[in-house]
Amino acid sequence: MALLGRQRRPRHRARIGFAGLLLALSAASVCHAQVDEHTLKAAFVYNIAAFAQWDEPAADALTICLQVDARLEAAIAALARRPLAGRPVKVRWANPVAGCDVLVHDASTPVAAAPDTLVICDACQVPDGVTAVALVREGNRIRFDVDAARARAGGITLSSQVLRLARRVL
Repeated sequence: MALLGRQRRPRHRARIGFAGLLLALSAASVCHAQVDEHTLKAAFVYNIAAFAQWDEPAADALTICLQVDARLEAAIAALARRPLAGRPVKVRWANPVAGCDVLVHDASTPVAAAPDTLVICDACQVPDGVTAVALVREGNRIRFDVDAARARAGGITLSSQVLRLARRVL
């Protein structure tokens, strides 16, 4: 019985830690000297992906595909050295987009992704029917909007903690 309690604590602590991290990140100023905007956005991408659950996970590794500028690409690649939910992470350029579990693109890049791909857009103002999560700059903060229906349509469930921390849930 004590063993069951121990198994649940790390997951519970991880969820509390995630909620605290996203709350701190959402309140953090992108102008703060210790955390630049790209590192902050990479942390959002990593943590949102960590708390997404696919109805049918595709492979052992979680593949994050990128169509973003080089600075955000480097920040995401640096974080990807750590596993997500016990899965190794692969980061690659999104050409082709086939095989991507998560696709991160910027607002100027037209995107076509498989329905079961979690699409995260950097610098979008609103989700667009393809994008499930839009990172937005609000003053000197980074926030995010969620199109929960788009995620669910692709067989992806975003944690209630992610939804609570979102600026808007559509």
